[in-house]
Amino acid sequence: MTFLILMTIPMLGLFLNISVAESKGSTDLTLVTDGKPSATIIVAENPTPAAKLAALELQYHIEKITGAILPIRTDADVVTGSRILVGESAYTRRLGIRSSDFDPQEYLIQFLPDTLILIGRDWEDTEENRRELGSSTYGQSLASLRHRIDYHKATGRDMQNPMPIALPGLFDDQGTCYATYAFLEQFCGIRWYGPTELNVVFPTARTLTVHGSDVRRSSDLKHRHGIGGGWPILKVQWNYPNGDELNLYWRRMRVGGEKWAGNHTIWTQTVRSIFNDPEYQAVGRGKGSQLCYTHPRLIQKVAQVARDFFDGRGLPEGLKAMGDYFAVVPDDNASWCECDRCQEVLAISRQDERGKGFFSNASNSYYVFRFVNEVAKEVRKTHPDKFIAALAYASYAYPPKGLELEPNVSIAPCLQICYGYDKAVFENDLALYRLWVADRERPIYLWNYFHHPMEPAVIGGWNCFPCFMPDVISQEVKRYHKDGVRGVFLCGIGQQLDYYLYMQTAFDVRTDYQELVDEFFSCYFGAASEPMKRFYYRISDINRTEGIVGTSPEASWRRLGTSERMSELERDIEEAVQLASTELERKRVDTWKVGVWEYMKAGFDQFTAQTR
Repeated sequence: MTFLILMTIPMLGLFLNISVAESKGSTDLTLVTDGKPSATIIVAENPTPAAKLAALELQYHIEKITGAILPIRTDADVVTGSRILVGESAYTRRLGIRSSDFDPQEYLIQFLPDTLILIGRDWEDTEENRRELGSSTYGQSLASLRHRIDYHKATGRDMQNPMPIALPGLFDDQGTCYATYAFLEQFCGIRWYGPTELNVVFPTARTLTVHGSDVRRSSDLKHRHGIGGGWPILKVQWNYPNGDELNLYWRRMRVGGEKWAGNHTIWTQTVRSIFNDPEYQAVGRGKGSQLCYTHPRLIQKVAQVARDFFDGRGLPEGLKAMGDYFAVVPDDNASWCECDRCQEVLAISRQDERGKGFFSNASNSYYVFRFVNEVAKEVRKTHPDKFIAALAYASYAYPPKGLELEPNVSIAPCLQICYGYDKAVFENDLALYRLWVADRERPIYLWNYFHHPMEPAVIGGWNCFPCFMPDVISQEVKRYHKDGVRGVFLCGIGQQLDYYLYMQTAFDVRTDYQELVDEFFSCYFGAASEPMKRFYYRISDINRTEGIVGTSPEASWRRLGTSERMSELERDIEEAVQLASTELERKRVDTWKVGVWEYMKAGFDQFTAQTR
């Protein structure tokens, strides 16, 4: 059922239109009246980390909107008047609603007379839960991802006394946070376009009355892992966030979700410390980082380490595994073992010429997946409900010919979404992707490259012509969901708006990119919105027209950022600077002027000087 949310908050004439899985009769609820609290936030006496954070976030954002501070009380207090029940408490239990009633990542926004309920499945902070093993795709333990922050520092209130809190772990259940963030977005008009206060859009109103019907839903992609913020354009657009602001922002963007990890697990550190038996070390160029992937003893060793993880006995440092998934991925090179047995298998593998000439090809697929398959076969004997997580990457990107994979092999194709405007690269990646997702019974995740052209520019010490691609992001994330992909790891974050669009769409694929982009420029830049939007879309159009990504100075500044185009883009930025009518608008325009335009101009000038 589709319905219209009406608010007393003026928000540039915008109403939010969303669909819900379930709905009941709508109820008006006034939270603030003429700048004074009209409701109380209630949590349990011992709230979950998610409920504690959600209550603080609700209080903070409503204060920013109205100036009123809603009191936070526990279910042990006597409370009169309207109530906002955040997380499970004695009050929700009396209503027959418990956190355990929800599936992972499912949440509820429910309107009752004089009561608003924000709840979902939450992780409980118990000794047993804290002992859970796991290491993310980046190699971070589950415990280390339960960040401790100063909430006041994270919300730009450094002048207040410190307020240390423990955030829910990125991969811990936090449905109450999801409910609260969805409520603030859909019913209060909050927008988090970045981690600093400058990046947040707060509608303003003295009276806040929310109106709508119940919402009960879950995230669409179940695993959404995308963090970063240190690259040149983004850190300026985000106004140089501190660590606390970043860690809070990942929760607001609902980073995390289902436990899965996939990355290179056999590499120099693990070869020296875990897989150090001389019997199965690689012969030849790969010695020290690769192993002999046809050796029976290695297969047994890797399978036993996986079993130990699944049994809760340990996870050696350097490996990646979470939940039901244990990653088995060779080192990031093609220096394979040169023993006779490996060379015989490699000779078979290299007969597969799919993807020849592209980064993603099949030349080593049979060799690598033969090893993965043998490990999975052994693990399946003792743990039939667990999975070996493999990447489909570079020279083993395609499914192997002549090899039927075990049902407990989970695959993560490595797709270069950042090449969405490069037809040849994109079509090759799409071909291998379609082969993998054709098996609807196999858990499929994605390693999504979001890093070009920024990464080669950062590594090479030059400035690139950026690539903005909202249409590609929207199209592909929706494709992933339609094809049953469980989740994505986002490799690299280049700039503000495309990241926001990606994460919003991954959480809710009903997101319309054109509406989202229009809303961003209108809400964020105000009077300067039109030239800023032209600037953004013109950069996107240039990349699409040329059909390349600016991964070299020549591609960026000879093909994409020509003198004529740079002059056109400069006019848009200068017009935006002139039109910005408030201090807030001027600061936000400046983050793009300095972060994007001046970065580009420096790259153009450097290339021009070097090629005269």
